[in-house]
Amino acid sequence: MPRPRSFDEGDVLQCAMMTFWRLGFDATTYKVLEGETGVGVRSMHNTFGEKDDLFVRSLEAYHNMASNLLDQMFADPGVDAIQMIFTGMVQPTPEDDITNSGCLMVNSIFEIPEKPAAVQAAIDTYREMWRSRFQQALEADKVADPATRAEFLVGALWGVLSQIRLAGKTTAGKPMADIVIQTVAGWR
Repeated sequence: MPRPRSFDEGDVLQCAMMTFWRLGFDATTYKVLEGETGVGVRSMHNTFGEKDDLFVRSLEAYHNMASNLLDQMFADPGVDAIQMIFTGMVQPTPEDDITNSGCLMVNSIFEIPEKPAAVQAAIDTYREMWRSRFQQALEADKVADPATRAEFLVGALWGVLSQIRLAGKTTAGKPMADIVIQTVAGWR
């Protein structure tokens, strides 16, 4: 007879998401997660399946977390909201702050060269979420060619996040973010 679960699945998923974000896909093994969560490898495997399955669920949890933040940041859509996003993401943070790890989705693009379809779909959906939010903000301020400029902003965002990941600190993206902020100011 199977034993009842003695852990909260949501808490373990949150911890897994943070671990994948901090360490990357390759370095995050079930053994590492056992140490992070205190939940045995077998129990995690029985609950979440293979590591790839847990990773996809972690990407979905990350997407949901980001979507909730974007709802707040774009509560009043427009150029100001875009500038605040780029300003906020490069502010100094404590050394152990997870945002010094960049972005789980962007990190996954570079770390996993041959992505399973479910991982690619999660990344594509995340990218589209950002692109559409940027476009809506630009449309709210009646900025010319909002679709093309939204594509530019996604590329710039991912560039800033890549700089943060490479350096391991949020302030590493500031030079690039400053240029984006200045560029966007000229679109009014």
